[in-house]
Amino acid sequence: MKVLKSNTEKLPMDHALKLLAIKSYSESSMAQKLIKKGFSTSSISQTIKKLKDLNYINDESYGENMIRVGKLKMVGKMKLAYQMHTKGINSSLINNLLESLYTSEEEKQIAEKALEKKKPALIKYKEDRIIYKKKLYDFLQRRGFSSDAVEDIINGKF
Repeated sequence: MKVLKSNTEKLPMDHALKLLAIKSYSESSMAQKLIKKGFSTSSISQTIKKLKDLNYINDESYGENMIRVGKLKMVGKMKLAYQMHTKGINSSLINNLLESLYTSEEEKQIAEKALEKKKPALIKYKEDRIIYKKKLYDFLQRRGFSSDAVEDIINGKF
């Protein structure tokens, strides 16, 4: 006869480790997942503390990874900052990470790359210069690039 496990303090940790085996989480995101699962706040805080001590959850490395992936996906600083904010990363940490890992020169280069990739899809607007520039400008803005970077690129290229 099998003995069933009782609901002990280990359950939030077990659930958290299962989640972390699939993908990484920020501290806030993990807490939200555990709250949604119905664990007590005291057991959640203990679990989060232990996960941080074991370095399974680290908002700084999570943010660094988000920036690295964002650069590959050709996303601007503003969109990355918003995405990190929605994941519950501290605003000062977001600013520090973006300042150190994503320079404005890098942002311009990535925006130019994104623009070059988008141009063929907008070829039908090429004859009307104003509409074409507006379409390119709007595209880069939606990607989260700063207005300064977008204006420099649009005015420099056209």
